[in-house]
Amino acid sequence: MRSAAVVAGGALLVGALTAIVFLIRAGGDPAGADTWPISWELRSSDNGVLFQVIQDIAAGRPLDWSFSPQVYVFPELPLSGVAFAVSAGNVYGYYLAVAALNMAVLFLCALALVRVLWPEHALGTSVLRALLGTVPLLVLPLIGTSWILSFHLAPSYYFGEYAALLLAPVLLLARTLPVRILTGAALALTIASNPLTLVFAAPGALAALVVGILRAGPRAVLRPVGWVAGTLLLAAAARLVFAPLQGISPLSYIDPDRFAGRLAVLWPYYAFQLRDPAAAVVLILGALLAVGCLLAAIAAAVLVVRRRGGAPARRLLAVVYLGLIPLGGIAATFFAMITHYYYFWPALVLPYVLVLLAVPMPAVSPALLGGLAGIVVIALATGAIPHLGSAGRYFGYRNAETACIDDALAGGSAVGYATFSDARRLSLTSRTPFRLIQLNTDGTAHEWLTNTAYARTDAGSFFYLNGSGDEPALDTARIRERFGDPDRVVACSATQEVWLYEDAGKLARISAFYRGRA
Repeated sequence: MRSAAVVAGGALLVGALTAIVFLIRAGGDPAGADTWPISWELRSSDNGVLFQVIQDIAAGRPLDWSFSPQVYVFPELPLSGVAFAVSAGNVYGYYLAVAALNMAVLFLCALALVRVLWPEHALGTSVLRALLGTVPLLVLPLIGTSWILSFHLAPSYYFGEYAALLLAPVLLLARTLPVRILTGAALALTIASNPLTLVFAAPGALAALVVGILRAGPRAVLRPVGWVAGTLLLAAAARLVFAPLQGISPLSYIDPDRFAGRLAVLWPYYAFQLRDPAAAVVLILGALLAVGCLLAAIAAAVLVVRRRGGAPARRLLAVVYLGLIPLGGIAATFFAMITHYYYFWPALVLPYVLVLLAVPMPAVSPALLGGLAGIVVIALATGAIPHLGSAGRYFGYRNAETACIDDALAGGSAVGYATFSDARRLSLTSRTPFRLIQLNTDGTAHEWLTNTAYARTDAGSFFYLNGSGDEPALDTARIRERFGDPDRVVACSATQEVWLYEDAGKLARISAFYRGRA
């Protein structure tokens, strides 16, 4: 009972600190990059997907959701369900709750890893080490000038992958069968939901396998290989079940032309991030720590093969696996031709966690006290007091576009159409409330990260045309050709308009077009 209380206390502490960090950043300038709860969480169309899924379930709407190659069934969907319930369906509270829950889960994964690597240590000591490992995951979002520093706090930016990469060694090192089975099931569901997990885990896992064979021969690795194979088979079976949810096959990402295009924007993206001094320091240091992790993995492999070093072989093999995740994982994405600038969290953020988890035991408590003091100092330096005082600006925040659409609809709830980049970010914070069905630029229904049942069951009455968005605006010529001129036009800015249709004949054509094509 006392052990459970200690673990729960650590998780609650991490969740509470995360909530404070979130609120500090939420109270900043809404236009600032470091005010990521507004400028990223509420703005990114990817972030609100699971909120909308739970919202549809709660409202009893028809469900025909189509995700991306990452289907986010586990662990993201259950966590989003809890966050939705805790926040009573409030989108602002939901993002706050998700951040706290994600961090609590990462703490528990770090604790599980620590317990199998240092089983001789008392639980309290292990909790302190796991808390130390979570410190950078609190500090970096507090700096928050690059969104990648906050990916682990978001509902659907590969969170399951991050947790699974830390948890994986528990599958082979746990002492009890029930723990191994539960870990294997969790890993299988996560891999089935987030195939990218396998790409980042594979180099380290294969290296640990080879090192294990070189040390003790093939027979010594048969049981670990069996556990891994069983987990992967379960993951494959789960993926078949999840397949109807994928909007596009993961294999479609493996394309030379797409790969070349993603590589072309990789350096410009991070060059832009490095223009901020704080982000430059954090990202460059993260890259250097990634190199350090690689060197540690190489050194551990040599020690295992030569049967040297005072640490147990299991710990050294874990170092081989974990140390290769940052750079080995990135190399694997190049090999698979799927590299994307969104995939660099394990290479630029995870190394901070791995290095602190490896701090020698006598230094854990002083390092943790220093880390907590650092959180306080950085929080004060980045405006904690005034930002907490103005955190209310986050709750109820609407951007000018959403306010314009709300006003155009004159308070009456309605359904309309917009591009993928606009639909979710504008509708989830509306007060009307209105809902926007995602369309491609040519005006056809968009079938990725959306409930495709919307177009079949809901008839829209307006279009939002955004000439200043993240993708080309809806084609006005095609809209006119199919449905005629709008009955009313509301200008939100020089490049943003709401086209409203009120004529019964035009509305019937809109309904017939989308319901007939859905």
